[in-house]
Amino acid sequence: MTEPRIAVVTGAARGIGAALARRMAEDGFAVAAVDLSAEACADVVGQIEEAGGTARAFAADVAREESVAQVMDAVVAELGAPAVLINNAGVLRDNLLFKMSAQDWDTVMDVHLRGHFLMTRAAQRHMTEQGWGRIVNIASVSGLRASSGRTAYGTSKAAVVGLTRQMAIELAEYGITTNGV
Repeated sequence: MTEPRIAVVTGAARGIGAALARRMAEDGFAVAAVDLSAEACADVVGQIEEAGGTARAFAADVAREESVAQVMDAVVAELGAPAVLINNAGVLRDNLLFKMSAQDWDTVMDVHLRGHFLMTRAAQRHMTEQGWGRIVNIASVSGLRASSGRTAYGTSKAAVVGLTRQMAIELAEYGITTNGV
């Protein structure tokens, strides 16, 4: 029996992230469910294990470089090198441009853009060694067309689209594909 490939899913405690983690497990991947709190991922990890899959919960703030390095080290030590990374972690701080605080702007940019960058940089090192990897960045239609009250969110998701394109070009030669959804 071959060991399962490892999928890292950020923002895995609930919503889209939890659904993605369960789906990756259904597809035979061992899942590293990453969120701000490992305890928050207990339900999704339990569901995966009850269905016969392998999953572990990890805590990380994707916007902090040292936190990302620590979680990637922990994932590799406990499960193995990642073959798939799904950058799903996200936050909402919706407000009109003239009402938005600089702190809310920074928080959204840090989680969506910096978080995708840091997690990808940490995972791609392992993928490059394997000569294979898949990265999926969760974007949004808000990154393609504007809507009132979504200044930070829409701008960050537009940047995620651009980052995804850049990653795709730069990582392809290493057998790593990058896509945005």
